[in-house]
Amino acid sequence: MKKFYFYLVCLIFLSNNLFSQISTEVVPISETYSSNGEYKLLSISYDDEFPNLKGESFVTYTQEYDSIGVRKNFYKINRSFDVYEGHPFFVAISNDGRKIIYLTNYLYESGVENKNITYYVDGKLDKTFTTEEFINCDKEKEKCELFYDNQYQVYEGRSATVKQYKKTVSEKEIYLSKSFVFNKNDTIYVVDGRKKVTLFDLDKGKVIDSKIDFDTIYPKIKNIEPFKSRISYYKYPYKYVVDIQDLENNEKLSESIGKISGLKFISINDSTFHKYKLFRIELSGYLDRKGNFDIEKLETDPTFDRKQIENYILKTKFKTDFIPREVDKIYVSRFFGGYRNYDDKIAEQETIKEKERRKEEYKRRLTLEKIDEIYIPKNLYESLTELDRILNFENKKQLIDSKDSWQFNSHMGGLGMWIRNNWGINGGSRLLKYFNDRNIGKEMFGNDEISGVIIEQYILWLKGNKNAWKKWEKQNPKK
Repeated sequence: MKKFYFYLVCLIFLSNNLFSQISTEVVPISETYSSNGEYKLLSISYDDEFPNLKGESFVTYTQEYDSIGVRKNFYKINRSFDVYEGHPFFVAISNDGRKIIYLTNYLYESGVENKNITYYVDGKLDKTFTTEEFINCDKEKEKCELFYDNQYQVYEGRSATVKQYKKTVSEKEIYLSKSFVFNKNDTIYVVDGRKKVTLFDLDKGKVIDSKIDFDTIYPKIKNIEPFKSRISYYKYPYKYVVDIQDLENNEKLSESIGKISGLKFISINDSTFHKYKLFRIELSGYLDRKGNFDIEKLETDPTFDRKQIENYILKTKFKTDFIPREVDKIYVSRFFGGYRNYDDKIAEQETIKEKERRKEEYKRRLTLEKIDEIYIPKNLYESLTELDRILNFENKKQLIDSKDSWQFNSHMGGLGMWIRNNWGINGGSRLLKYFNDRNIGKEMFGNDEISGVIIEQYILWLKGNKNAWKKWEKQNPKK
């Protein structure tokens, strides 16, 4: 996961933030029909973040019903194809109901099913493409975005209910705002960020043509009315896994695990949460309407009996009154809180030991060439050369064109956050030591200052001043 995240954040890091996960209070359920109308793909997401695979999809034959009048399932896929109005997602199903393609500009998680383009046959993943492969684009030399996006250029103003086009917008741009991707009789048309068109044969599962100039193909497609997915939404309940309750005694899961383990649960809202070393659990999974919990992930510190906890969860029926009526299950996670010994003196001793361990780990990190398999630059110069190696054409262009570097150094995300998290500015590294030795980054929000220096110097580097870092280093000698 860490290596994958390292790669993704470097590709796109500005305000459009294509390589990130979105959180929402309303979760999509989509219905997508084949061009001939004979098959329907129903896709249900079970959590509040997208895009990801946490859901289920069902293919039905629209003319065939069971004894109680419900369309019969053709087959089921254990993932959702998240589509959300106003965001760059697209799904299509073939006229024979056997093939599905899913396209997204967004990526978040690792794994083969989280590529930009995934293609399924009979419910099984058949092939995948990156954006660069699919649209035949060289990210080192040009802007490689899967979908053409002119939303901010064509509208006077946007609201949830009203969209008004600017008077100066051309017919073609209005068309593109609605039809930058569509399915016509099993041919998928995709207009990318370069205004080039890629054609994909949904039945055969291959790219027919790419890099077609949009203006040349527009007269042939301008009257095609695209079939869009029908999207409805339900409100996510925001029930955290620590709070789900035993159906028999109303006891929260956090309390039950505490009794099983002989430890005291400390909520994240408890005033002593940061006082003691806490033993942690990671737990996530699906709770269905019958009260069964299907564990997706269960990881515990060694102090717990993991198997005992697992057996309790699998044998227990939980309360489900919070599950929205639109779905039969919901994804729950976020084990906020931890456990400590009931005896304060023992908990204090464990805390002292943990602090010593962290000190030793911090010292060790200051000497490492790599942390979590990511190379750590040893000085400002190497930081610049690493960014130059990692970032692509579009990233560099955005930096060069910027008037201020602050937009890249947000405390909530962006390139600055990536630098801080992955080069050990947060948590300790030889690069942090390099700056601290020059009295940089020791004040409040000092880590933001360090990433800001690196970004500012890299912008100068991109603009042709390859020796600006030497001047900076001379002005900020080692103390």
